[in-house]
Amino acid sequence: MIIYADDAVRDAAKLMRDKQVGSIIVAEKRGGEPVGILTEWDLLTRVVAAGRDIQRTRVREVMSSPLLKIDAHAKVGDAIRLMLNRGIRRLAVMENGVLVGTVTQSQIVGNKRRSSAALPIVEKIRGHTCPYCNSNFGTRTKLSQHIKQTHRETELLEIEAKSIFS
Repeated sequence: MIIYADDAVRDAAKLMRDKQVGSIIVAEKRGGEPVGILTEWDLLTRVVAAGRDIQRTRVREVMSSPLLKIDAHAKVGDAIRLMLNRGIRRLAVMENGVLVGTVTQSQIVGNKRRSSAALPIVEKIRGHTCPYCNSNFGTRTKLSQHIKQTHRETELLEIEAKSIFS
């Protein structure tokens, strides 16, 4: 969804309301080049809170610019990293230099409890692992007992035990 930079803020706000979106891409009338983005936050802080006239204020006066863009074939991690590094929640998605849409943080990570995906467990906490057989134990004491009982006679154990437990 696009609005022109010289349109009234009121028109942009109405369009955002009617389409139920939190932002709209801003383009120049000539050539249609995307130059910025108008967000709900921009409207709240730069128009409403500043007491500006919504009919006289032009979108270009209150939009966020420059427009940050990402290639349509970029990885999701790249998009999130760019958003976090720049402190933004929306990116323009470009393909071959043409605007094809926008992506938001909430689209990537979800913004509702029910629709959000559960975090995958990357690596479970393993406790204390035996260096000889990879058995897992809840405490160091249990690990030490296991090593003494199971691996005591190993020459390797005797050599390593001196360096590990000294």
